[in-house]
Amino acid sequence: MRIWPRERPTRRRSRALRPVVLVLLAFGTLLVLLGPFSWLIAGETVSALPGKERADAINAVRQTVLAAFGGAAVLGGLVFTARTYDLTKRGQVTERFSRAVELLASEHVEERLGAIYSLEHVLAESPQDHVTVVNLLAHSVRNRTRPTDFPAGYELPRSNGRPMPAFGTQPTADVEAALRVLAVRPDRPEPFRLDLRQVTLPGFYVRDFEFDGAPSFKGALFTWADLRSSAFRGVDLTNAIFTHADMRECQLVSAKLDRSILSGVDLRGANFAGASLVGAFLEGADLRECEGLTPEQLSGALIDESTRLPTELAADAWVRARLAAMPAQTPRTAPPPTPRPT
Repeated sequence: MRIWPRERPTRRRSRALRPVVLVLLAFGTLLVLLGPFSWLIAGETVSALPGKERADAINAVRQTVLAAFGGAAVLGGLVFTARTYDLTKRGQVTERFSRAVELLASEHVEERLGAIYSLEHVLAESPQDHVTVVNLLAHSVRNRTRPTDFPAGYELPRSNGRPMPAFGTQPTADVEAALRVLAVRPDRPEPFRLDLRQVTLPGFYVRDFEFDGAPSFKGALFTWADLRSSAFRGVDLTNAIFTHADMRECQLVSAKLDRSILSGVDLRGANFAGASLVGAFLEGADLRECEGLTPEQLSGALIDESTRLPTELAADAWVRARLAAMPAQTPRTAPPPTPRPT
């Protein structure tokens, strides 16, 4: 059994004297305020007054000084209270974050879901933790969906020989929840792209009408991702990179794909109805059998001879004019939209 040492007498005495010292300091401060400080504020004008008038004037000065001192004390108390509240809230956020990190590695999907929803609250309440939470959620998705044999198990195009997923296939509940949190995360500056490279997400769906705000994966990295039969209805995918992804039968209705990179992507059977493709890179993309794609959408995209188009679109005069307007070498940005041929 551990025996704690007795408290030293000097320390006990210092604790006992502390209230007395505080009282003496307060009393001394009060004497200084009512005495020399008040006379200093009053100045020579009050000192020159006759007896009763001088007493009334100095009392008025003392009341003003005490009121000012009281107001300053109240203001200081409010600042201290606000600082204490901020530190307490920060401590609660840190504790919630630490607990969520532990649960995120749990073998039970219910605990992982709880961790993700807890991190969603941290993301909303703590801007300073924004990047950390986003990276953590993205890492969790990659860790639970990325194939272990990449890249040795894949050859271009990676969709060769892979069947379409069975009806009803979708990611696990925790992966889907993490992606939905990322889709509606607060719009704050992020130094890096959202990293979802090589993820396997067949059947994943996110649709704008399911959220209060517009879902967004702007600038996200989806290179080599398996997005078969997924849905990004009305999602902002501006500047996202999908190079060599498998997006067969992907629902891109009303999606914003401006300046996205879809080079080498398998988009057979995808639905582009109402999608925006201004500045999108489509070199080597396979768009055969896709739905909802129009010459007007392609007129603002970057296409070349390696872009595989449906027969009717490949023969369209507007699409041929767009191909003719393409520079010999792939530019950094797509040329301006090609006007409809007259």
